[in-house]
Parts: sequence; structure tokens; C-alpha cells
Amino acid sequence: MSKVLKTHGKAVIIDLCEHSFKAFKEEMGDIHPRFKPEQIEKNAKNFFTKVSVEKLLGICCSSSGRSAELFIAYMIK
Repeated sequence: MSKVLKTHGKAVIIDLCEHSFKAFKEEMGDIHPRFKPEQIEKNAKNFFTKVSVEKLLGICCSSSGRSAELFIAYMIK
């Protein structure tokens, strides 16, 4: 993402936090176990000058009686 952004360009990612729910993978077509917000923040700091990553409190994705938290990552080049 940082390669296509101009200086001071912004990128936003909203995704599920890491989970181990097999049903999510089957029902929602997940192909990976999602992300740890801490790892997104660590990786993003290699490419962006300002990085903010936090869980979206009170907002979850639910399927088969289970729910996974979401995170938002906001980055500025």
C-alpha cells in the first residue's frame, strides 16, 4: 500500500482479529486465520510514518454462535 500512496497519503484496514473458528473459515470463505493487531502495527511501522491500530470495541463479526473482534489500522505515509 505504501508504494502507491503519495507522501502524507492515508491507508485504512478493517478486518477480523485472529481467531481459530473453523466455522468462520468454512462459512465466510476465510483462507487464513486473520491478524493479530500487534503484528499489523509492527509491520506497518516499517512502511508508514504514523500508525494507529486498535480493536473496534463492541463491534464483532458473528457466525455459528461465535464472534470475532474487528480491528482498524490507520496509517499515514
